[in-house]
Amino acid sequence: MRCFLFGLFLMTLSGPLCAQMPGLRLEHLTTRDGMPSNDVWCLTKDRQGFLWIGTGRSICRYDGYTFRTVSDATLGYSSGISADSAGSIYASISTKGLCRINPGTLAVQTILANNYNDKDLTNNMHERVFVDSFNQVWVCDYTAVKRYDPARRKRRVYALSSVENRHQDATFFEDRQHRLWVISEIGLYAYDRQTDRLTCVLGQEAHQPARRKPVRLEIASQDAQGTIWIGAYDGGILRFQPDDLSYVFLPGGFENQHVICVQESVDENGRKLLLVGTEKGISLFYPEKNEVYHLPDFYNKGIHVRAMYDDKDNGILWIGTREGVFKYRYRNPGIQTVDIPENAVNLPVEVTSPLQLPNGNYMLGLSHTGALLWQPATNRFGLQTYPVNAYTYRLRWIQNRPVAFTDKGVFAGGATTGKFSVLPAASRLFTATEFRDGLLDRRGRFWLANHTEGLKVVDLTTNGQIRLWPDSVGQQLSQNNYVKAIEEAADGKIWVATCPNGLYYFDESRARFVNINDLPINKGKSLSGMCLNALQRGQNGSMLIATWGGVNKISAEGQILVSFDYERDKLYDTYCTNVCEDKQGTIWFSTNEGIHIANPSTRALKYLTTIEGLRSNYPVGFLKNTADELIVGHINGINVLNLSLLSKTKTVPRLAISSIDIKGKPLDQSLNEPIELHPDNNQLTLNFSTLNFEPPTRNQYKYQLEGFDTTWTRLGSQHTLSLTNLPPNTYRLNLKSGNNAGNWQDHALQLTIHVKPHFTATWWFRILSGLLLAGVIIGLVRWRVNTLAERNQLDLQISELKLRALQSQMNPHFLFNSLNSVQNYLLTDRGIEGVRYLSKFSKLVRRILENSSHQYLRFEQIIETLRMYIEIESFRFNHEFSYSFDIASDDVLLDAMLPPMLLQPYVENAIWHGLMPKEGEKRLFISAYIKQEHIVCIIQDNGVGRRLTPRKEGHISRGQEMTKGIFDSLRRKDSLARLEIIDLFDAENTPVGTRVEMNIPIKKS
Repeated sequence: MRCFLFGLFLMTLSGPLCAQMPGLRLEHLTTRDGMPSNDVWCLTKDRQGFLWIGTGRSICRYDGYTFRTVSDATLGYSSGISADSAGSIYASISTKGLCRINPGTLAVQTILANNYNDKDLTNNMHERVFVDSFNQVWVCDYTAVKRYDPARRKRRVYALSSVENRHQDATFFEDRQHRLWVISEIGLYAYDRQTDRLTCVLGQEAHQPARRKPVRLEIASQDAQGTIWIGAYDGGILRFQPDDLSYVFLPGGFENQHVICVQESVDENGRKLLLVGTEKGISLFYPEKNEVYHLPDFYNKGIHVRAMYDDKDNGILWIGTREGVFKYRYRNPGIQTVDIPENAVNLPVEVTSPLQLPNGNYMLGLSHTGALLWQPATNRFGLQTYPVNAYTYRLRWIQNRPVAFTDKGVFAGGATTGKFSVLPAASRLFTATEFRDGLLDRRGRFWLANHTEGLKVVDLTTNGQIRLWPDSVGQQLSQNNYVKAIEEAADGKIWVATCPNGLYYFDESRARFVNINDLPINKGKSLSGMCLNALQRGQNGSMLIATWGGVNKISAEGQILVSFDYERDKLYDTYCTNVCEDKQGTIWFSTNEGIHIANPSTRALKYLTTIEGLRSNYPVGFLKNTADELIVGHINGINVLNLSLLSKTKTVPRLAISSIDIKGKPLDQSLNEPIELHPDNNQLTLNFSTLNFEPPTRNQYKYQLEGFDTTWTRLGSQHTLSLTNLPPNTYRLNLKSGNNAGNWQDHALQLTIHVKPHFTATWWFRILSGLLLAGVIIGLVRWRVNTLAERNQLDLQISELKLRALQSQMNPHFLFNSLNSVQNYLLTDRGIEGVRYLSKFSKLVRRILENSSHQYLRFEQIIETLRMYIEIESFRFNHEFSYSFDIASDDVLLDAMLPPMLLQPYVENAIWHGLMPKEGEKRLFISAYIKQEHIVCIIQDNGVGRRLTPRKEGHISRGQEMTKGIFDSLRRKDSLARLEIIDLFDAENTPVGTRVEMNIPIKKS
């Protein structure tokens, strides 16, 4: 080992290694992303964190998702934009003047208008607006600078030169001590707030003769040490100390660059630098080393830089140019980027296999040519070539030298030559040249892993093969199976990763390879994928596997302990290429979409991509060094990841409302007040942002609408929420933001929403409607009751009139029958009986004539008439039937008013159709009494019944029909009114008569 490392040291002394040129990865925003113009003049942020951009056509506000342009479409270019402590935005607008912008609605109000029509030159233009910490608004024109006091609405003009109409464009800067500086094309001025005066400290108007010199200054910034850096146009960079007013120009490297602005930052390796914006591009200036680098991507295109804004909250430097906005995210804690110099090796090249050397340096296996020696302390590189151009799959430190396993063979590093040479044992034992891996085990045996021909073991002392298993076992392993990697565990067990048959370990006692899927301890378990890509040692004797589909952690016995896969976990990609484990047990693995950080305890996933500082999202090489750092290989460079720092929880992004629209119109009100939604405008759209300007997929959102639902609804990365047709109520909308690691805000952003009901749903409308409806219902019910009563009365009257008509029809018929009986008596020489019958008949006729003139009669009169009728019928039928009356002696009963013919039809029907057809004893019984204010009347005979004498047509059946009609009418008034005809039977079911029961409401006279 000492020989080889000494050889590397000699290589370092013999000639300088290649140094890298610093680089920056920038995002580019243009009109394609929604900007109103690519010509950017100025940038700033407001109190909420929104980015405001003044362009050649208009002013826009950016929330990380959308560019919203101010409402006035006729705006021209904006040379300055600034925010006061209250949140209002002030802007210099060429077509208007000094303007104030409402940050909520983006409405523009002109404060000081440009006026070219009068003789006052101080109001012609209002450029380069700047609001200081005292809320004083500063602007300039090409003759003077002006201060506007919004509270007093007063303007003060300050001349910069004693020469009238001297061209003097100016910008403004306030340092950390709240001292205001005016940077103009004729000098640097300090503002004295006590005396309200400007004093030239450098330039042709300077009070001190030594400082009187022609200068052209542009834009200033201040670094962490308090030094003010100013773009000096043709003069390069001005370094100015505000405390003692000392200065120095640094023109070296900026000749003819026309320096506009300077901003302190750091490069991708964390080294401090100054980003210098010129009219030709962007340069990187390292003051400590006095080194200048011009970024070719800018200078080759001649991109004119106009302004820079340092977003310290998010670690972003915003660069405004004539080709849009460039975003440089300089704060990537825990990630260092190292680029491979162009003269170190023929680029492009992939770093496929980093190897840490015993002296702390690294050997980087490449995708072609050979391997690079990298010295982190000096950040220099040296190339060691392979015998042939080959792709490095794995670099191992074996017998005090690096050994490369490639697609063209196995090569060993030389101690003095700086080149690799072929390892003969590999080419002698295998016909295929593609070697994926190899190792020297604790017993000194050299294992070779050929991609297609499997494994073989070599004794490096004799270079002879060691046969640890029968040929049939080796053939079984390699048949239809590719060996991807091998690793020796802490207990000396050799593990073999294959594709597509999974993971094996070598059981030396039985001379065979055991697939862990066949182990009883893995019953019901499976690897995340059977095609393995990488194999690494874990903690406590475990092994880590990266597969097509996920990663796994295996115990020393082969038990599957932990699995992360695309089916159960939110992996950005299924192709997992490398894996390692840090000291806390967190699993790190790479995919084609960045690096995943998996916590086996919580099963939480975090992600690292180019946004966090990775050189690319598809790393190739992977090595965890002894300092718990991860060396990640990319195309043309590497990342050094501090695992301890990166595994900490990221800051949860805050949440801000970007805009609220009600039915497409912006809402202009404080969000502390309830949002009122009217029935015709019940459509609310909210746009929100974390204002960290991360890609959309890095931020997550969820909401809860109290009063509608108690559950939280996840929106994913969707930053817009629409609420439509909410029922009238008062709601509280809770919004939360989180990062892609599943960390959410503790406190939600809350909005109160009050949805007003339609006038038809208001309480007073409902009461009026209810009263109106109740009135209508009551009116309808009363009308219906009255109608039914009238109809019932009419039906009753009709039935009674029909009954009277029937009575008038029956009287002649009855008279005819009775006279026939008299005639019969006379013809049979029964004159005395005939006279008696005629006497009774005459009384009945007289009674019937009297009754026919009345609609109602007293019940006592009805019974008397009925007695006379039954007596005549008994007389006429030779007293063949007997009859009896049982009428209660009750004045109420006897005085009750009833229709005259109510009982007559049923009595007549009982005599004619019930009793007369019968042989034997014939009885007729009539009773009446009062029960619950009703007359209960019963007419019962012991005749042949209705079964043997079906009803015939005639006045009797019509009388019964009319009587039923009367009872139907009575029943509408009184539910107890009832007429029931009951057939009587004996024990043998033989008819023994008929019973008529009437329940008649009492109609008092």
